[in-house]
Amino acid sequence: MPHFASRRIVLVAGALSLAALWIRSPQAHKAVTSPYDYNKDTFPILRDRCGRCHVEGGPAPMALLKYNDGPNSAVPWAESIREVLISQQMPPWYVDPMSPVIKGGNPMTAREADKLLTWASGGQPEGDLTKRPAPASLRLQWRAGPPDLKIPMESEHTVPEAANDETVDFVLPTGLTETRWVKAVDLMPGAPQVVRNAVISIDNGPVLAVWVPGDDLIAAPSGAAFRLNPGAKLRLQIHYKKQWQIEGKTIGDRSSVGLYFTDPPASGREIQALVIDPPGVATSETPQTRTFNGTVANAVRIVSLRPSLDRVYGTFEVHAVTLSGTRVPLLLLRAPRPEWRRRYWLAEPVELPAGSRIEITVTPPPEFMDLSAARLMKGYPLQVALDFVPQS
Repeated sequence: MPHFASRRIVLVAGALSLAALWIRSPQAHKAVTSPYDYNKDTFPILRDRCGRCHVEGGPAPMALLKYNDGPNSAVPWAESIREVLISQQMPPWYVDPMSPVIKGGNPMTAREADKLLTWASGGQPEGDLTKRPAPASLRLQWRAGPPDLKIPMESEHTVPEAANDETVDFVLPTGLTETRWVKAVDLMPGAPQVVRNAVISIDNGPVLAVWVPGDDLIAAPSGAAFRLNPGAKLRLQIHYKKQWQIEGKTIGDRSSVGLYFTDPPASGREIQALVIDPPGVATSETPQTRTFNGTVANAVRIVSLRPSLDRVYGTFEVHAVTLSGTRVPLLLLRAPRPEWRRRYWLAEPVELPAGSRIEITVTPPPEFMDLSAARLMKGYPLQVALDFVPQS
């Protein structure tokens, strides 16, 4: 569960206040009403749903895989856990249940969320001390096993002491001497505590992957792949962000891109993209419902969608409307946030005839949604890219 707390929670001052509160009186005067305890009930959920990022050395601003051992443990963050679960900011998987099925996500079940909420609100009992869970540590590994081609950054990049948040582009030569077809792309962060997300593309070409720590690696479906020509170069854009515990420190990173190859598609056609931008830019901080459109000129098979938001929205919906008027849902997001940019792979690709209209509708966020994070976002456009394979 990466970035567990909202921006206001992860401010250094707030974090230090929580840490100081823990030091003074971790559980003074707390009535224990929860039937669930950390060792037996809470830890397994945090480990399986949140532990890819909320682990010491990970990208999240706090670790949650210890019970009550300073600010990098679960008890000091119990109130934050409760808040982000109630507001649905975490886990950061915003696919609406009514959406077409999307691959991946590792979503938390309602039962798991209820256990966490009950434990966080009910005194945070530890449970049987003889059944303390084994220590959990950060595991760096390629998510689909060793890649067919590993391409490291040519040199280490230094995130300077004064930079707590920066986005940097790197160009990586592939060294290929023949055409290869790519089905999946992964990233091995050199400094996982600061590599917050990444976009990997062919230089002056299509986006190969939108990488988010903790997400599963999803391969392109059968019959779909990216063409990588001889001598091609990759463009790796990394968003570095220091969590509060390492702000003001110099951090070195030399990440590596991993490519997984496949056979050429039978059609011989590579994945392409249609990018749809709104006709204008909304300037109000609480925009009204907006709808904008694009058109697919030829018959296509939609395999994934890559929305990019300029702020928090209540809903983000993408539908296809055929010339006959048939309306086909492609992606429905609920309370999505701009900092969680993803590629959403459709479990079942959608074939659309030529001339189909792509309709994107966004609605304002609910009143309880904190807009402060969205106002701070820089460089996030409002658009959607649809990845497709041309059909004959």
